[in-house]
Amino acid sequence: MPGARDLKICVIGAGSMSFMANLVRDLAVTGGLHGATLALMDVDPERLKMGYSLAKRYFEAVKADYRLEATMDRREAIRDADFVINLAFAIGYSNLGAMIEAAERHGYYRGLDATEWNMVNTYPTFTAYKQYVVALGIAEDMLELAPDAWLIQVSNPVFEISTLLYRRTRGKLKIIGYCHGAVGGVELLARRALGLDPRRVEFQVAGFNHVVFLTRFRYDGEDAYHLIDEWVEKRFEEFWRGTVLGPWEETLSRAAVDMYRLYGLYPVGDTARSGTWKYHRDLRTKQYWYGPLGGVDSEIGWAIRLLLNRRAMERLRRLAFDPNVDILRELPPTKSGERIVDIIDSIANRVERRLILNIPNKGALSRVPPDVFVEVPARISGEKITPEQVEPLPSRLYSYVLYPRLERLEWALEAFEAGSRELLVDILMRDPRTRSYEQAREAVEAVLNLPFNEDMRRHYR
Repeated sequence: MPGARDLKICVIGAGSMSFMANLVRDLAVTGGLHGATLALMDVDPERLKMGYSLAKRYFEAVKADYRLEATMDRREAIRDADFVINLAFAIGYSNLGAMIEAAERHGYYRGLDATEWNMVNTYPTFTAYKQYVVALGIAEDMLELAPDAWLIQVSNPVFEISTLLYRRTRGKLKIIGYCHGAVGGVELLARRALGLDPRRVEFQVAGFNHVVFLTRFRYDGEDAYHLIDEWVEKRFEEFWRGTVLGPWEETLSRAAVDMYRLYGLYPVGDTARSGTWKYHRDLRTKQYWYGPLGGVDSEIGWAIRLLLNRRAMERLRRLAFDPNVDILRELPPTKSGERIVDIIDSIANRVERRLILNIPNKGALSRVPPDVFVEVPARISGEKITPEQVEPLPSRLYSYVLYPRLERLEWALEAFEAGSRELLVDILMRDPRTRSYEQAREAVEAVLNLPFNEDMRRHYR
């Protein structure tokens, strides 16, 4: 790995409202990477300009030495890169919303992609054609133009995309999937439910992206899982009666507690947003399990998300372009809590860290195939990534949770690789919302026939 002054970090989707501000902030305060080139790429010229201006203003404010490049040419951005960060959400929120609405008109509440152990609106799998195509294009460009680079896959669906790219490249591409959900979920559980200092918590999680469970929970070095049990059995009902959960707080929901009692380990982060149809039949059901909002993935939660997205984009524009904004007050020069830059620093500068990563299963989960990406803690230093030995998972967690989720990954990728419209219909024939073959076929056709899905319609023949 070259020294920092010879490093090139490429960001695909540099106008990301979800990650760009924190990425810039973390780069600025990571001195070991100063001197590197940051190549920004986005297909939207206005978003690209915003990402570039934000980075330039912030680096100048904190006197962080980075060479900045901006381009709409993906190949040029990737050329000779050492790290490629994929933040691109090619589907777009408005198009995703239109696909959900089209499916709902045919009886598929919350869209075609809503399924057991993946009820997250922004984690499409069966209809993620655009995400797969963009990611495969990035992978092909990397193998040609930056064959030794690391891909950090951030945009969803992380589980499907990481596994797809690993299989397509036969393991030649170095891929790490990243998601902040598990860490945030454990910190929320510790702080808000248990009244603990998250800095004194040591934990282990294991599973797939968005399907992770707490396998170990310690406080001040001692086992503290009993504190979760005490909260569940003695204080949860009082907590629930006096609490209205906000978006992304589903770790503390009635659904999460129910999953814990049923499967034997506590679900954290985005895991509790999913589960089975028990929690998701309709809005009223969602509200019983998640509170008045019905969770961030209900129709109420979706409307709130869109409002928050608009506010986030307005804030980014102000940070990027408004000279009257005190950018260091808005974005203090401290670590954001995201770990994307830590991954880069650990590899480039051999700074050993223990991070929650999505990596190929090299024995971490004994009953999962080796070409599937798993989300587990790992030690990372230089080019070496060593997954942690995971505490044994309950048998029912494999049978009732992980295997059904893995099965849906295989369905989605098989349909994509085959370009088979009939396989998409066949997926829906296993869906409890389906009443007839005609309904399933018409729902698939309705989504494929949306104007922005012409490429997807041609692919799924």
